[in-house]
Amino acid sequence: MLIRILLACLLVTPVFAQNTPVLFPEPETVRYTSERLPLSSLTVAIPAKAPKEVQFALQELKKLVGERAGVGIKTSNSASAARFRYAVAKEGGALPDAGEKNGKSSREHYKLTVSGAGVRVEAETSAGLYYAVQTLRQLVSGAGKNAFIPGVIIEDRPKLAYRGVMMDFAHGGLLTVDEIKRQIDFLAMWKTNQYYFYNEVSIELKGYPTVAYRAGYSKAQIREIVAYGKERHMDVVPFLNLYGHLHELLRSEQYADLAIGQYGHELDPRKPAINAMLQDWIKQYTDLFPSPFIHVGFDETWETKRIADDRDGRISSENLWVQQLTFVQKELEKYGKTVLAWTDMNNYYPDIIKKIPKEVIPVIWEYKPDTVEINRYLNPVLKEKKPFFIQPAVSGWGHIYPDADYTYTNIDLCLQAGMRNNTLGFIHSVWTDPVEPFVRASWLFMAYGCIGAWQGKVPDKKDFTERYSQIMYPSVAAGMGKAFDYLAASNAALDKCLGRNTAGMPRGTIIESWSNPFLPYYLKNTTEHVADFRNARKLSELAQGELITALHTASPKDTAFIHSMIVTARLMAYSATRFLWAKTISDRWDESMLQRKKNDFVVYDITHLCHGLLIDVMDENGELKTAYSEAWKSEYLPYRMNTMLGRFDVEYALWQKLFLKVIDYRIENKPEHVADQSFEALFKPDF
Repeated sequence: MLIRILLACLLVTPVFAQNTPVLFPEPETVRYTSERLPLSSLTVAIPAKAPKEVQFALQELKKLVGERAGVGIKTSNSASAARFRYAVAKEGGALPDAGEKNGKSSREHYKLTVSGAGVRVEAETSAGLYYAVQTLRQLVSGAGKNAFIPGVIIEDRPKLAYRGVMMDFAHGGLLTVDEIKRQIDFLAMWKTNQYYFYNEVSIELKGYPTVAYRAGYSKAQIREIVAYGKERHMDVVPFLNLYGHLHELLRSEQYADLAIGQYGHELDPRKPAINAMLQDWIKQYTDLFPSPFIHVGFDETWETKRIADDRDGRISSENLWVQQLTFVQKELEKYGKTVLAWTDMNNYYPDIIKKIPKEVIPVIWEYKPDTVEINRYLNPVLKEKKPFFIQPAVSGWGHIYPDADYTYTNIDLCLQAGMRNNTLGFIHSVWTDPVEPFVRASWLFMAYGCIGAWQGKVPDKKDFTERYSQIMYPSVAAGMGKAFDYLAASNAALDKCLGRNTAGMPRGTIIESWSNPFLPYYLKNTTEHVADFRNARKLSELAQGELITALHTASPKDTAFIHSMIVTARLMAYSATRFLWAKTISDRWDESMLQRKKNDFVVYDITHLCHGLLIDVMDENGELKTAYSEAWKSEYLPYRMNTMLGRFDVEYALWQKLFLKVIDYRIENKPEHVADQSFEALFKPDF
């Protein structure tokens, strides 16, 4: 077999190289040959005595490759007869531990050889075997009886030991457990090995019955998620807030006295009851999450700073911060945990990095595509020679659909800075602050960051959506790739119109997307940006067309995702429509009544019962509310859904009230009556 492989390597042809499969992440070394292995000839044995992690990887081989090609892999009666062979050097090593070093660990290393004779995988641990299976899935070409795997020799290992995604389970909708599992499966494709579960008070705790009641996860659900991640070689890491960002606890009268300020956001470190509570929480959380790591937040503790600035100059808010972090670290050390904490308060306390406990690993987060901003937080950590993680984000919290260029550049710059300065790991943030956007819209960008973390460099963004779609949606790749690009372009057009004055709130267009479009400011803004609003609508409609077409031939497992993306595209179009229609209605009335002094069917145009401009908006609002509700239920728990649906109700009332006002005005006056006031002055459009 070795001779066959060596001979095949000499027969690599340029023609074949041009048609090689898309592999994300790109392996360290890839050598294609002219051989190919018909998938129908591939067989695998799953020994009953093999470790569970190995058995799972082999079962995944049957499942994933079968899904990709539409043809099952046959089970062999013996390992010696199987055409898929593997060697795992040692047991254990399913998850990363706290002592791994970049480029020095072979835990995730694998070598994959495919020839006409079969497949051979050599791995140090079951993690390497599992990642070889993920690569093999992408290597499959064709479908059904014509499916095959090209001859290839691949050797691969990650550039970074720790590659994670932080999912927000505090601000927006709460993902169902099934959706979390789908995310973990998705991230495993890109060889991600950490899933940070960002929690403020969305996990039920013994002794705190009102915490997370009908608004969070039970301990049984968390254990289910942790176990699911472990099977896929992904460590579910607790990401807690043990200082700030605890408003959902502190707004309760039972716990309000523990806060700084009235119904505030931060625990008051000066109160002894705080640490007693945290000791209880830490015991419960460490029992729930076996991960060797724990992220404790400690970001944006502005209220502590205001104690000293505004009330009592004798207090050192910096010392309180260090005191609290030291306490938390010491408590977690008792449970063998390695503590991670954010460093953004360095912006307020320039010397704070040298004061944090040496055992705490700083995590540098910066979500702007700005090297100066990244270095502002990175340089103090480098000065103290501390090991660190770096954390960019998907810019999806301020937009219905993420800002593509902003996100890509932020990820690229953070990864470059991390690689240049030997970061321990990479954590990719996904925030849900405005609640409305679906997390599924961020999946493309999550993949981009995860792929970059394994490779040590990001993919080429010029053709990323196209190549990503070939892997994710092989039967509808062209359409999905176009849809992603249209959505990104639609968001870019909206970004020219909205989001100008939202400092202090989530950056982006979503803050203004439900504002009253008849206000003088917005009518003027729409007049200045008519072309951009129209372009946003057109691009969104093009995206909808591609997505609707894709539904007809897409894999059934992808239809729920595509439906969510259609709703996202419709929301973007609606955001532009409501501003354009407000201007169109006002202009139509004013031009007819005030300029030409002629009532030429203007009421008909605005209020026609099935095709009027006001009815247009009400129709789309109502249909979109139903579609949004369906998409929400397919991704999220019920918590916060009514908050979002209420936006549609208030919005509908605006247009319905206007409709009735215009109708009543028409009834109260003669048919030939010409108004002497502008539309806004006469009807005073308001919620």
